[in-house]
Amino acid sequence: MAIEWHLRVNRRFTLHEAVDLTRVRLADLLGQPDAPPPVRVVEASAERRRGGPGVPLPADALDRVAEPAGLGADVDFFLEIPEWRAGALLSLSEFLPGVDDPEAGVFVWVTSQHDPASQVLSIAACVAFAECADSEVVDEYGYLAKTRTNSPEALLYQLRVTSPVESFTAAADLVLSRTRLRRR
Repeated sequence: MAIEWHLRVNRRFTLHEAVDLTRVRLADLLGQPDAPPPVRVVEASAERRRGGPGVPLPADALDRVAEPAGLGADVDFFLEIPEWRAGALLSLSEFLPGVDDPEAGVFVWVTSQHDPASQVLSIAACVAFAECADSEVVDEYGYLAKTRTNSPEALLYQLRVTSPVESFTAAADLVLSRTRLRRR
C-alpha cells in the first residue's frame, strides 16, 4: 500500500514558496532549525520513478502558481535529498475542472517512498504545502494522527523533535515513533 496524503488548494501560492518551506519544516521536524538540508527538485520521469537519477526541474517550473481556481495542467515532481537517499513524489492536479461541485478543485498529493528518511521528507512536504495552500492534511489511513484531517500546525507540533539528538537517523526515528508508519 502506498504511503500518501493529500490536501486541497484553498489559497494561491507558487511551488517555489512551498518547496522552500518544505526545507524549513523538515529542519523543524528534525529539531535542527538552524540547518535545513538541501532539497533538490527533479522531474517525475519514468526513469526517476524506477530509482534512476533525476533530471532537475527547469528553473521556471517552480514559478508555477497553484490556486483554487485551477492549474492549467497537472504538475508532477520529486523532492529528494540525495545524501539521505530520500524522496517524495508530489502531484498537483485539478479534480473535475470547471464543475461547480464542492468536491472539485486543485489538490496536492504527496506520496512517500518506504524508507524513514523519505517518510520524514514527505511529512515535511505535507505540512509545508498545507500551510501554503491554507489547507488541512488528509490522512486517509491514519498514519500521522488519530483523525482523518489535521492542521499542518498540529502535525508539526505533534511530530517534531524537541530535544537535541546525536544524528539525523535518531531524529527521523523519533519523528516516526510518533506516527503509525512502519520503521524498517
